[in-house]
Amino acid sequence: MCISSRRNFRPSEEGFALVSAIVFLVLVLTLGVNMIQHAMQEVAGASRAKKENRAFQLADAGLDYAAWQLYNNGAHGLPATWTRTDLAGGTFTVTADHYAGAADTLLLLSTGNSQGWIAQIRAVGRFLGTGGTGQNAVFDHALLSDANLSLSGSFDVTGHVHTNGNAAVKGNADIDGDLSAVGSVTFTGNPDISGDVTPNVARIEPPTIDLEYYRRIADNYYTGDQTLSGDIALDGVTFIDGDAYINGNFSGAGVIVVTGDVHINGNATIQQPGDEFAIITCGSVRINGNCSVEGWIYAHNMDVPGLFEGNGNAHIVGGVAADVISCNGNMTIEYNSPTVDLPGSSSAPSQFDGIC
Repeated sequence: MCISSRRNFRPSEEGFALVSAIVFLVLVLTLGVNMIQHAMQEVAGASRAKKENRAFQLADAGLDYAAWQLYNNGAHGLPATWTRTDLAGGTFTVTADHYAGAADTLLLLSTGNSQGWIAQIRAVGRFLGTGGTGQNAVFDHALLSDANLSLSGSFDVTGHVHTNGNAAVKGNADIDGDLSAVGSVTFTGNPDISGDVTPNVARIEPPTIDLEYYRRIADNYYTGDQTLSGDIALDGVTFIDGDAYINGNFSGAGVIVVTGDVHINGNATIQQPGDEFAIITCGSVRINGNCSVEGWIYAHNMDVPGLFEGNGNAHIVGGVAADVISCNGNMTIEYNSPTVDLPGSSSAPSQFDGIC
């Protein structure tokens, strides 16, 4: 006798499949919710970063606005506060006051606000103009160097000499005036100095060349390298946005402001008593060959030092002030007090420059 038995598992398999589908659906929904939440967090983070960046940009714009106000109106009536609420991205408020009681040093605090997000920038800066009368103290010297100064060979100076570094006087250098140095003063050979020799004196700060000021008031403006030769009439400011090559006779009074280097390859003289000119550059001044210069030379740059370089035999009536002075020939300098509009003079506007 044969007994047959049959068992049906289909209902339990269908139940297992249903449970598996539900579990999978829950996992997919959970993953989807997590992805949506992560995406929402990314969007919120991007929006927050955008507002934070905009607030910082507004605070930075506040510093520029305050510097512009100080540049054009001076530091009168401090403390002062300026607010701009008409900006599309938000607002800024900036305050200015004297820093640590110093008359020429200011503290700026700028706050930018973009849809509730706040950023603050603090800056300390100083005025680079004299704010007084006459010329900057730099131009009271026939020769001034912002670095170590070495006078050797045939070096004849009529007027005061100053260096913001160490002074080394060698050979037969002749100074008919005082010699002062922030550092030490050493002698080699038989130099002749008629005035006082004073080491360890206070630094004389070279005034910044405000190119935008001179560019704005320029009577003659040249783009690119320019040659000034022959008879040259000056009246105010001649601005050269490039290098300058100078060799001629000047009449009138004015300054030649050069953004690049200056090459003097011959005489640069005045035509008659009362005429006056000065060369101002953020680059270098190079005198080549035998030449006579009847004007002031000023080379200064806060980033890359301005260089005065004399190669050959040069006779200068006026003065030289530069960050670095290098002479490889015979140099004669006769001091003449300038009256034209040099950097740091009382006729120039106050200049505000951030230092930290």
